[in-house]
Amino acid sequence: MRATRSSKTPRRRRLALVLALLGSLIAAVGGLVVSTASAASPAPVTIVIDGVTSDVQAPTGTPGAAVPYVLVQAGGTIHVRVSFYDVYGAPASFQKDTPLVITSDQGGPTPATVTAPRGMTSVTLDTSLPVAANQVSLTVSVPGKAGRTVTPGTSTADQRFDVVNELRFVDSAPNSSFEQGIGGDDSNCQYATPADPVCGTLILPHGAQSSQVLLSLGVCDTTYAGCGSTSGAVVQALAQLDGLYTDTDPAALLIKCDKTLCAGGAIQDQHLSFSLNGNDALATAEACPAKATLGAGQDACVDYVQSKRDGSGDTLLYLLFTQDMRGSVG
Repeated sequence: MRATRSSKTPRRRRLALVLALLGSLIAAVGGLVVSTASAASPAPVTIVIDGVTSDVQAPTGTPGAAVPYVLVQAGGTIHVRVSFYDVYGAPASFQKDTPLVITSDQGGPTPATVTAPRGMTSVTLDTSLPVAANQVSLTVSVPGKAGRTVTPGTSTADQRFDVVNELRFVDSAPNSSFEQGIGGDDSNCQYATPADPVCGTLILPHGAQSSQVLLSLGVCDTTYAGCGSTSGAVVQALAQLDGLYTDTDPAALLIKCDKTLCAGGAIQDQHLSFSLNGNDALATAEACPAKATLGAGQDACVDYVQSKRDGSGDTLLYLLFTQDMRGSVG
Protein backbone atom coordinates (compact mmCIF):
# COMPACT_ATOMS: atom_id res chain seq x y z
CA MET A 1 0.00 0.00 0.00
CA ARG A 2 2.75 2.40 0.88
CA ALA A 3 4.46 1.51 -2.33
CA THR A 4 1.29 2.24 -4.27
CA ARG A 5 0.74 5.68 -2.74
CA SER A 6 4.41 6.45 -3.22
CA SER A 7 4.30 5.60 -6.96
CA LYS A 8 1.23 7.76 -7.69
CA THR A 9 2.37 10.90 -5.91
CA PRO A 10 5.42 11.64 -8.09
CA ARG A 11 3.31 11.18 -11.24
CA ARG A 12 0.80 13.76 -10.05
CA ARG A 13 3.64 16.14 -9.31
CA ARG A 14 5.17 15.55 -12.70
CA LEU A 15 1.79 16.08 -14.31
CA ALA A 16 1.24 19.27 -12.38
CA LEU A 17 4.73 20.41 -13.28
CA VAL A 18 4.20 19.70 -16.97
CA LEU A 19 0.86 21.49 -16.95
CA ALA A 20 2.38 24.44 -15.17
CA LEU A 21 5.21 24.71 -17.67
CA LEU A 22 2.81 24.38 -20.57
CA GLY A 23 0.63 27.09 -19.12
CA SER A 24 3.60 29.39 -18.71
CA LEU A 25 4.69 28.75 -22.28
CA ILE A 26 1.23 29.55 -23.63
CA ALA A 27 1.08 32.73 -21.58
CA ALA A 28 4.50 33.82 -22.82
CA VAL A 29 3.67 33.12 -26.45
CA GLY A 30 0.32 34.85 -26.05
CA GLY A 31 2.08 37.94 -24.66
CA LEU A 32 4.43 38.13 -27.66
CA VAL A 33 1.56 37.90 -30.11
CA VAL A 34 -0.38 40.67 -28.41
CA SER A 35 2.68 42.90 -28.21
CA THR A 36 3.51 42.53 -31.91
CA ALA A 37 -0.03 43.02 -33.08
CA SER A 38 -0.67 46.11 -31.00
CA ALA A 39 2.63 47.91 -31.68
CA ALA A 40 2.28 50.91 -34.04
CA SER A 41 5.08 52.01 -36.35
CA PRO A 42 7.11 54.83 -34.77
CA ALA A 43 5.90 58.25 -35.91
CA PRO A 44 8.18 60.55 -37.93
CA VAL A 45 10.12 63.05 -35.85
CA THR A 46 12.36 64.42 -38.61
CA ILE A 47 11.86 65.58 -42.20
CA VAL A 48 14.85 65.56 -44.56
CA ILE A 49 14.97 67.27 -47.96
CA ASP A 50 16.67 64.73 -50.23
CA GLY A 51 16.82 66.89 -53.33
CA VAL A 52 15.23 69.55 -55.51
CA THR A 53 14.80 69.11 -59.27
CA SER A 54 12.91 70.62 -62.19
CA ASP A 55 11.73 69.47 -65.60
CA VAL A 56 14.49 71.42 -67.39
CA GLN A 57 17.74 69.69 -68.36
CA ALA A 58 20.94 71.31 -69.65
CA PRO A 59 21.89 70.63 -73.29
CA THR A 60 23.57 67.27 -73.81
CA GLY A 61 27.32 67.47 -73.31
CA THR A 62 27.31 70.58 -71.13
CA PRO A 63 30.20 70.28 -68.62
CA GLY A 64 28.79 69.02 -65.33
CA ALA A 65 30.26 71.80 -63.20
CA ALA A 66 28.65 74.43 -65.44
CA VAL A 67 25.14 73.13 -64.82
CA PRO A 68 23.27 74.79 -61.93
CA TYR A 69 21.80 72.59 -59.23
CA VAL A 70 18.32 73.39 -60.59
CA LEU A 71 17.30 75.01 -63.86
CA VAL A 72 13.95 76.71 -63.41
CA GLN A 73 12.13 79.84 -64.51
CA ALA A 74 9.83 81.86 -62.27
CA GLY A 75 6.50 80.04 -62.18
CA GLY A 76 8.07 76.76 -63.34
CA THR A 77 7.51 73.55 -61.38
CA ILE A 78 10.11 72.38 -58.89
CA HIS A 79 10.03 68.90 -57.37
CA VAL A 80 11.02 68.68 -53.70
CA ARG A 81 11.86 65.14 -52.57
CA VAL A 82 11.52 64.62 -48.81
CA SER A 83 11.89 61.61 -46.49
CA PHE A 84 10.65 60.97 -42.96
CA TYR A 85 12.57 59.36 -40.09
CA ASP A 86 11.67 58.18 -36.60
CA VAL A 87 13.51 58.82 -33.36
CA TYR A 88 15.88 55.93 -34.15
CA GLY A 89 16.80 57.33 -37.56
CA ALA A 90 14.85 54.65 -39.41
CA PRO A 91 12.42 55.48 -42.25
CA ALA A 92 8.96 56.26 -40.89
CA SER A 93 5.54 57.21 -42.23
CA PHE A 94 2.55 59.18 -41.05
CA GLN A 95 -0.47 57.10 -40.00
CA LYS A 96 -2.85 59.42 -41.83
CA ASP A 97 -2.68 61.84 -44.74
CA THR A 98 -0.67 64.77 -43.40
CA PRO A 99 -0.35 68.30 -44.79
CA LEU A 100 3.17 69.61 -45.31
CA VAL A 101 3.94 73.32 -45.60
CA ILE A 102 6.66 74.51 -48.00
CA THR A 103 8.26 77.86 -47.25
CA SER A 104 11.16 79.74 -48.81
CA ASP A 105 13.55 82.46 -47.75
CA GLN A 106 12.89 84.15 -51.12
CA GLY A 107 9.10 84.47 -51.26
CA GLY A 108 6.14 82.17 -50.90
CA PRO A 109 5.94 78.99 -53.00
CA THR A 110 2.72 78.10 -54.82
CA PRO A 111 1.13 75.86 -53.68
CA ALA A 112 2.40 76.34 -50.15
CA THR A 113 0.74 73.21 -48.74
CA VAL A 114 1.00 69.69 -50.18
CA THR A 115 -0.33 66.47 -48.62
CA ALA A 116 1.91 63.53 -47.74
CA PRO A 117 -0.13 60.29 -48.11
CA ARG A 118 -0.30 57.95 -45.13
CA GLY A 119 2.11 55.04 -45.12
CA MET A 120 4.74 56.72 -47.30
CA THR A 121 8.30 57.10 -45.99
CA SER A 122 9.22 59.55 -48.76
CA VAL A 123 7.25 61.76 -51.13
CA THR A 124 7.83 64.31 -53.89
CA LEU A 125 6.17 67.69 -53.40
CA ASP A 126 5.52 69.85 -56.47
CA THR A 127 5.51 73.62 -56.10
CA SER A 128 6.82 76.78 -57.80
CA LEU A 129 8.21 80.21 -57.00
CA PRO A 130 6.46 83.16 -58.67
CA VAL A 131 9.44 85.53 -58.81
CA ALA A 132 13.10 85.26 -59.77
CA ALA A 133 15.59 84.93 -56.91
CA ASN A 134 19.10 83.68 -56.18
CA GLN A 135 20.24 80.94 -53.80
CA VAL A 136 16.75 79.88 -52.75
CA SER A 137 16.46 77.77 -49.60
CA LEU A 138 13.34 75.71 -48.86
CA THR A 139 11.88 74.42 -45.61
CA VAL A 140 9.27 71.64 -45.34
CA SER A 141 7.34 71.31 -42.08
CA VAL A 142 4.20 69.91 -40.48
CA PRO A 143 1.90 72.79 -39.51
CA GLY A 144 0.07 73.37 -36.23
CA LYS A 145 0.22 71.26 -33.08
CA ALA A 146 1.14 68.12 -35.00
CA GLY A 147 4.36 69.80 -36.07
CA ARG A 148 5.62 70.34 -32.53
CA THR A 149 7.17 66.88 -32.48
CA VAL A 150 8.49 66.90 -36.06
CA THR A 151 11.72 68.71 -36.93
CA PRO A 152 11.33 70.52 -40.29
CA GLY A 153 13.58 69.75 -43.23
CA THR A 154 15.67 72.61 -44.66
CA SER A 155 17.79 72.81 -47.80
CA THR A 156 21.48 72.12 -47.33
CA ALA A 157 24.00 74.59 -48.74
CA ASP A 158 24.51 72.55 -51.92
CA GLN A 159 20.74 72.31 -52.51
CA ARG A 160 20.23 76.07 -52.89
CA PHE A 161 19.19 77.11 -56.38
CA ASP A 162 18.41 80.12 -58.57
CA VAL A 163 15.06 80.97 -60.14
CA VAL A 164 15.54 82.97 -63.35
CA ASN A 165 13.31 85.50 -65.11
CA GLU A 166 13.70 84.03 -68.57
CA LEU A 167 14.89 80.65 -69.85
CA ARG A 168 14.78 79.15 -73.29
CA PHE A 169 16.48 76.74 -75.68
CA VAL A 170 17.72 77.71 -79.14
CA ASP A 171 18.75 75.23 -81.84
CA SER A 172 22.44 75.14 -82.75
CA ALA A 173 24.98 73.09 -84.69
CA PRO A 174 28.78 72.85 -84.92
CA ASN A 175 30.49 75.10 -87.48
CA SER A 176 27.28 77.07 -87.99
CA SER A 177 27.37 80.67 -86.77
CA PHE A 178 25.10 81.29 -83.79
CA GLU A 179 23.93 84.66 -82.44
CA GLN A 180 20.98 84.85 -80.07
CA GLY A 181 19.93 87.33 -77.40
CA ILE A 182 17.83 87.20 -74.26
CA GLY A 183 16.11 89.98 -72.34
CA GLY A 184 15.81 93.64 -73.26
CA ASP A 185 13.04 95.29 -75.25
CA ASP A 186 12.03 92.24 -77.29
CA SER A 187 13.39 89.32 -75.21
CA ASN A 188 16.09 89.03 -77.89
CA CYS A 189 18.25 91.88 -76.56
CA GLN A 190 17.99 94.18 -79.55
CA TYR A 191 18.10 97.05 -77.06
CA ALA A 192 18.42 97.38 -73.31
CA THR A 193 15.71 99.58 -71.80
CA PRO A 194 15.18 101.48 -68.53
CA ALA A 195 12.67 98.78 -67.53
CA ASP A 196 15.06 95.96 -68.53
CA PRO A 197 18.45 97.67 -68.31
CA VAL A 198 20.68 94.62 -68.83
CA CYS A 199 20.41 91.95 -71.51
CA GLY A 200 22.82 89.70 -73.36
CA THR A 201 23.56 88.32 -76.81
CA LEU A 202 25.54 85.10 -77.14
CA ILE A 203 27.89 85.08 -80.14
CA LEU A 204 29.25 81.68 -81.21
CA PRO A 205 31.08 82.10 -84.55
CA HIS A 206 31.50 78.32 -84.84
CA GLY A 207 28.20 77.33 -83.26
CA ALA A 208 28.02 74.61 -80.60
CA GLN A 209 28.64 70.87 -80.51
CA SER A 210 25.27 70.38 -78.80
CA SER A 211 22.05 70.54 -80.79
CA GLN A 212 20.73 73.27 -78.51
CA VAL A 213 21.97 76.19 -76.45
CA LEU A 214 20.28 77.20 -73.21
CA LEU A 215 20.04 80.91 -72.43
CA SER A 216 18.70 82.35 -69.21
CA LEU A 217 18.39 85.75 -67.58
CA GLY A 218 18.41 85.97 -63.80
CA VAL A 219 18.58 88.65 -61.15
CA CYS A 220 21.80 90.31 -60.06
CA ASP A 221 22.01 91.04 -56.34
CA THR A 222 24.40 90.94 -53.42
CA THR A 223 24.03 87.15 -53.27
CA TYR A 224 26.63 87.04 -56.03
CA ALA A 225 29.83 89.07 -55.94
CA GLY A 226 30.06 91.94 -58.38
CA CYS A 227 26.36 92.83 -58.35
CA GLY A 228 26.18 96.30 -56.89
CA SER A 229 22.67 97.04 -58.16
CA THR A 230 19.53 94.94 -58.21
CA SER A 231 18.78 96.55 -61.59
CA GLY A 232 21.48 94.38 -63.14
CA ALA A 233 21.08 90.86 -64.48
CA VAL A 234 22.90 87.54 -64.77
CA VAL A 235 23.03 86.08 -68.28
CA GLN A 236 23.74 82.36 -68.49
CA ALA A 237 24.75 80.31 -71.53
CA LEU A 238 24.96 76.50 -71.47
CA ALA A 239 26.05 74.32 -74.37
CA GLN A 240 28.77 71.90 -75.42
CA LEU A 241 31.58 73.97 -76.94
CA ASP A 242 34.42 71.43 -76.81
CA GLY A 243 37.13 72.02 -79.40
CA LEU A 244 35.42 74.94 -81.13
CA TYR A 245 37.03 77.92 -79.39
CA THR A 246 40.52 78.99 -78.37
CA ASP A 247 42.14 81.95 -76.64
CA THR A 248 42.69 83.63 -80.00
CA ASP A 249 39.38 82.55 -81.50
CA PRO A 250 36.92 82.83 -78.60
CA ALA A 251 33.18 82.92 -78.13
CA ALA A 252 31.63 86.13 -76.82
CA LEU A 253 28.77 87.34 -74.69
CA LEU A 254 27.73 90.87 -75.62
CA ILE A 255 26.24 92.56 -72.56
CA LYS A 256 24.09 95.61 -73.28
CA CYS A 257 23.52 98.01 -70.40
CA ASP A 258 21.05 100.88 -70.54
CA LYS A 259 22.39 104.37 -69.89
CA THR A 260 20.19 104.62 -66.78
CA LEU A 261 22.45 102.02 -65.16
CA CYS A 262 25.80 102.27 -66.95
CA ALA A 263 26.07 105.93 -67.91
CA GLY A 264 29.13 108.15 -67.52
CA GLY A 265 32.84 107.56 -67.20
CA ALA A 266 35.18 105.62 -69.39
CA ILE A 267 34.25 102.25 -70.83
CA GLN A 268 37.04 100.72 -68.75
CA ASP A 269 35.19 101.86 -65.62
CA GLN A 270 32.39 99.42 -66.41
CA HIS A 271 33.01 95.90 -65.14
CA LEU A 272 31.55 92.48 -65.82
CA SER A 273 31.44 89.51 -63.46
CA PHE A 274 31.45 85.86 -64.50
CA SER A 275 31.61 82.25 -63.35
CA LEU A 276 32.32 79.04 -65.23
CA ASN A 277 30.48 77.01 -62.59
CA GLY A 278 26.72 76.99 -62.37
CA ASN A 279 26.45 77.33 -58.59
CA ASP A 280 29.41 79.55 -57.70
CA ALA A 281 29.54 83.25 -56.89
CA LEU A 282 30.60 85.56 -59.71
CA ALA A 283 34.08 87.10 -59.89
CA THR A 284 35.15 90.28 -61.68
CA ALA A 285 36.52 89.61 -65.16
CA GLU A 286 39.92 91.07 -66.03
CA ALA A 287 40.60 93.09 -69.16
CA CYS A 288 41.67 91.15 -72.24
CA PRO A 289 45.30 91.73 -73.32
CA ALA A 290 44.28 92.45 -76.91
CA LYS A 291 41.24 92.59 -79.17
CA ALA A 292 39.43 89.25 -79.48
CA THR A 293 42.07 87.51 -77.36
CA LEU A 294 42.11 85.89 -73.93
CA GLY A 295 45.33 86.13 -71.96
CA ALA A 296 47.29 83.20 -70.61
CA GLY A 297 45.42 81.67 -67.70
CA GLN A 298 42.28 83.76 -68.24
CA ASP A 299 38.99 81.86 -68.17
CA ALA A 300 37.15 84.96 -69.38
CA CYS A 301 38.00 88.61 -70.00
CA VAL A 302 36.39 91.88 -71.05
CA ASP A 303 37.41 93.06 -74.51
CA TYR A 304 37.51 96.81 -73.95
CA VAL A 305 38.85 97.34 -77.49
CA GLN A 306 35.56 96.16 -79.01
CA SER A 307 33.39 97.50 -76.18
CA LYS A 308 31.77 100.89 -76.75
CA ARG A 309 28.76 103.13 -76.23
CA ASP A 310 26.14 103.27 -78.94
CA GLY A 311 24.39 106.33 -80.30
CA SER A 312 21.78 106.30 -77.52
CA GLY A 313 24.39 106.23 -74.77
CA ASP A 314 23.93 102.56 -73.85
CA THR A 315 27.06 100.59 -72.98
CA LEU A 316 28.06 97.49 -74.99
CA LEU A 317 30.59 95.21 -73.29
CA TYR A 318 32.15 92.09 -74.82
CA LEU A 319 32.96 89.21 -72.48
CA LEU A 320 35.20 86.64 -74.18
CA PHE A 321 35.41 82.97 -73.16
CA THR A 322 35.96 79.46 -74.51
CA GLN A 323 33.48 77.41 -72.48
CA ASP A 324 30.07 77.66 -70.80
CA MET A 325 29.66 80.52 -68.37
CA ARG A 326 27.46 83.02 -66.53
CA GLY A 327 28.08 86.75 -66.87
CA SER A 328 26.58 89.81 -65.22
CA VAL A 329 26.72 93.55 -64.87
CA GLY A 330 25.14 95.54 -62.11
